[in-house]
Amino acid sequence: MQWTECQLPEGDEVFLDHVGWFVADLDGAKVQLGRLGFQVSVENVHMNMGEDGVQRPSGTINRLSILGLGYLEFLGARGETPLADQHRAQLARYEGLNLMAFNSADVPAEAPRLAAEGFTPLEPVDMRRPVQLPDGDHDGHFSVLRVPPGVMAEGRVQWCGHHSPDLVWHESQTTHPNGISALTGALWVVDDVDEALDRYSRFLRKPAKRLGSGAGYVSLERGMLIFAEPNRAADFAPGLAVPTTPFGGAVFLRAAQLDTARACLNSNAIPFEDMAGRVLIRPAHGLGSTLILHEGATPPGF
Repeated sequence: MQWTECQLPEGDEVFLDHVGWFVADLDGAKVQLGRLGFQVSVENVHMNMGEDGVQRPSGTINRLSILGLGYLEFLGARGETPLADQHRAQLARYEGLNLMAFNSADVPAEAPRLAAEGFTPLEPVDMRRPVQLPDGDHDGHFSVLRVPPGVMAEGRVQWCGHHSPDLVWHESQTTHPNGISALTGALWVVDDVDEALDRYSRFLRKPAKRLGSGAGYVSLERGMLIFAEPNRAADFAPGLAVPTTPFGGAVFLRAAQLDTARACLNSNAIPFEDMAGRVLIRPAHGLGSTLILHEGATPPGF
């Protein structure tokens, strides 16, 4: 698997920018994230800039844990908007990993390609959110390219372009007591691996690779997506229980030193398991999805 050690993609590179958990209790999620050893942002209200120049709430609120490379997003719903309705519908299926966002050098330019591939993308959205830093509040600016609900069965799968990366990845936000420094991948449990691999290969313009019957992956220049049918899911997240499909089963995270992560988890009484150079945190403690911590640039075995 390839790995590019930089924050934003160039040329034809595609990065796994961030992953998101849909949660029912955003304040409760903040408490649990602190116990897991993450620094957590203030609550943010997402705003969309309309054609009239007026910013309006999009219907989602979030808190973030910003890593050195990539970040983790935890989303709640507020108000009555299509985006809030989508959040509630996914949350009714399960609480946990429900969002993936990808970045390229020019996110709006992905739209015509996606349309040609049959994904019927929506118009790119100019999105803003406040960013609170030690020197005061700032205005973070993003381009978000979504597809209609149901086009990507796994949940909210979108492209996200950053116009103020210095604010998002400010050095005051990226250090965590658990020593976790990068988002490296995600595992999705699906009924038909061949269909999912083909769809994501077209969505991301990157080749898919099979791992025998019932499993495979799409490798990006930074980050990877693993897809497994229910009978193969435990190969990648041992002991994983699959409540439904599709299911965001696991998130892979790089730790500078696993001993630092272990010490942090122990100090906060968070149960974990050591397995073949990995530390596994089960869904009951990972806000609905397994967290798999590892050293090195990429998940073990790839």
